[in-house]
Amino acid sequence: MIRTVGKVRDGDDVLIIFDDGTDPHWVDVVTEISEQDGIVRMSFAAISQDGDGVAKADVAVRIRMKLELAWHVCRSLKALEG
Repeated sequence: MIRTVGKVRDGDDVLIIFDDGTDPHWVDVVTEISEQDGIVRMSFAAISQDGDGVAKADVAVRIRMKLELAWHVCRSLKALEG
């Protein structure tokens, strides 16, 4: 199995991207977003409903990143709008 899928530039460095086929996680709601000492913490949950009809939000993903990367993500999302 070939895991190499490409390259990305990080400043002056070129990083080789590896992908082991990690499953994507579907999320519906942000459950946490905060920043402390330049580290952004974000958590996302997927909404589901049990047989009793009560909706619930199960945390699916927790992400920790430098504030600089969080702003890069923000700018990238803005660029998607055109």
